Amino acid sequence: MGSLLSQRRWIVLGLGLLVSCQSFPALTGTGGAAIKSDKDGGIPSKNVTRVSQFVFHSDFDLPKNQPLFKELSTLRESLYKELQLPPSDTTLIQVYLFEDRTKYESYMKGKYPDLPKRRAFFVAQRGRFGGSEDLLVYTYWGDRVQQDLRHELTHALLHASLKDVPLWLDEGLAEYFEMPSSWNGINYQHLEAMRSPGTKFDLDRLEKLSDVQQMSPAEYREAWAWTHLMLRTTPEAKQALLAYLQGLRSNTPPGPMKPRLERAIPALDDAVRRHLAELDLVKPRNPTTAAN
Repeated sequence: MGSLLSQRRWIVLGLGLLVSCQSFPALTGTGGAAIKSDKDGGIPSKNVTRVSQFVFHSDFDLPKNQPLFKELSTLRESLYKELQLPPSDTTLIQVYLFEDRTKYESYMKGKYPDLPKRRAFFVAQRGRFGGSEDLLVYTYWGDRVQQDLRHELTHALLHASLKDVPLWLDEGLAEYFEMPSSWNGINYQHLEAMRSPGTKFDLDRLEKLSDVQQMSPAEYREAWAWTHLMLRTTPEAKQALLAYLQGLRSNTPPGPMKPRLERAIPALDDAVRRHLAELDLVKPRNPTTAAN
């Protein structure tokens, strides 16, 4: 996802307006998006609150007992526990939370002028002095701030623990963990759409995608479906995913996921269809923890 085009490497993923999340080609200081220093102004800096691995920056008051903070701390613990990844306690994730959409879009247009409008972005950029990547999340306080932050912070947590994450799996896991914890990873909008007649599954093709421009909403839905299948069906399917994630922690890419999953679940396409058909379409009540 992205490539090393110069001495500075960028990974950018953003929560869309119509499509849930998108990633973009690598941006660089030469020939890519214009890069400006945060000292140029406009970025939230008045208040700083650390919650677990996350450092929130804002220019409006956010009480430390804000329910959103507890929710996101729980996200971190549940993600590391469910995926059996070691917590990356030394890697801080900087979250820039703008007071409203206007201020957010004005800042993003100035700092990343080549990016389209999105409700939220995750940016991973190599440190200025060759150190570990800086993990940054930008969004604004709105009606969907909880979902947006859960999605983008999932990307950040994965990139804090893994050497690389294939595009389809990065998005599939973000779509899974953006849902309230009580929903057990079910994206009800995706589920309803994927039960439509004629829905096709092609994990081979999905794994070959390396640029978000190749992904339509159907690919996002399918990425979520395969992720949910692996995490919520058999112990063998989940173990295949967990072993794959451990492989992503090393410098040696583990290869495609499909052969591993086929050893755990024969007749994959039939299995994912059955799994989706068995899920309850009735959405639980979403507890409101933010943006009241």
